[in-house]
Amino acid sequence: MLLPSTERATSVLEIFLYGGISQFESFYCVPEHGKDKGTHWHLYLKTGDVQKAVDACSLQGLELIGRFGYDALDQDVYLGPYVAPLRARPDLLARMRVAITAHDLEPHEAAIPQMLGGRGLGNPALAGLGAHVQRYYGELSGTTALGPRAWVLLHQSLNAFPTDNLRTASAIGLHPGSARPLPIKVDGAGELTSLLARGTVGEKRNAHDALVADAISRYRARLTRPGDTAPLRAPRLTDLTDAAEAVRHADQIGAILKPKLFEKMAANRCGQAVGTDAITMNLRLAAHLLTHPTAPARYICLIDGGLIPADGGGGYDTHEENPHTQARNLSHTLSGLCDIINAPGEKDPGKLDLDKTLIVLTSEFGRTPYQQGKKGRNHWPYGFPVVFLGGPVREQHQGIFGACGPDGKAVVASTPQENRIAALLALGIWPFANESFNVADVPGASNEAHAVQLVMQRQLGRKG
Repeated sequence: MLLPSTERATSVLEIFLYGGISQFESFYCVPEHGKDKGTHWHLYLKTGDVQKAVDACSLQGLELIGRFGYDALDQDVYLGPYVAPLRARPDLLARMRVAITAHDLEPHEAAIPQMLGGRGLGNPALAGLGAHVQRYYGELSGTTALGPRAWVLLHQSLNAFPTDNLRTASAIGLHPGSARPLPIKVDGAGELTSLLARGTVGEKRNAHDALVADAISRYRARLTRPGDTAPLRAPRLTDLTDAAEAVRHADQIGAILKPKLFEKMAANRCGQAVGTDAITMNLRLAAHLLTHPTAPARYICLIDGGLIPADGGGGYDTHEENPHTQARNLSHTLSGLCDIINAPGEKDPGKLDLDKTLIVLTSEFGRTPYQQGKKGRNHWPYGFPVVFLGGPVREQHQGIFGACGPDGKAVVASTPQENRIAALLALGIWPFANESFNVADVPGASNEAHAVQLVMQRQLGRKG
């Protein structure tokens, strides 16, 4: 049931567009929707604000919208102006699949775990995709010496939102502690390389590690009944052992993370300048990790909080002003993404190869078809796009799954779990286990094999 090894992705780069992208100006525009009422795509088109945003961000050169394909209702779907960097790359559009997704959780605090983990807040099995990937490849190789297989890249501005549950990206749920991805704030990691050098133990590093290992061994013996080989119900001991092992191999992580990767860079987008462009820094770090010659990452989740945070807080949480903020932040991220993907004929070993890397663009929800505040849009989890780019999505698999009706609500849609399952299947990882997902997460599935078949068709466009 799994993809042939020659058609699988070897890695996944997920970019989480934190705050909720406006689907009408990005990945799902049906021009007929809201035409009479002046909503949906027409809400800020008629006021001229879309054109002003396009002009300010220098996104001219393309029509405001470009046709992409038909959805499940045979509606003509267009791509909007704020995804102009992608639209300027036909090679990427030919490998793109849009999955309309829906849930019913409007607050960020609930929607983020649902989309990043496929489980509701408080569910003991709530785990980020990185935990599944880290555990799979870690146990497959049987060693931690190669460094983390899964990473979570954030930036300092996200410190302002500690309750929004972005830590779901590094949550492990029912997996062991060894499955936790390594989180890094690229623009706040000035001391990281020095910490990885373990200067506090210096030349006595080996003796220190041996002492810690002996203490753990003696503690394990106290928790093990005579005649048994393993301690009884001691998951925290396993976590402690894994943590000590990870510290012992800190040199390997330090060898991967070169200090130059953390040199801060400035940016100027849409007439607004910032001193630290954490998005571009994270994208370049992601490319470095995914293409590393000896210890390549298998999964990276990049939390995109925007070049400049939106009025609602997160990068795309545009309650008061939608057009300019969405245009600036989304076009900036997509421009940086295009820069790290090899163009046709280009064979830069430091850039991503779409045959090897599946790129997933996720958000906790979309934005309302109608206005909020002066020029904003509210939260809209009832129908919004998740984008799969490259990997097992070849040209013949390009297209759209699902559809939204004239009210903006999904008529046919993916579940958040299906999108998680699709990413695992792209890597050749069987997605059903106590720690991961089950058949009920795929609507209409009768058993595991049927669930895999449905996800392959819906999310990855692969029939048969």
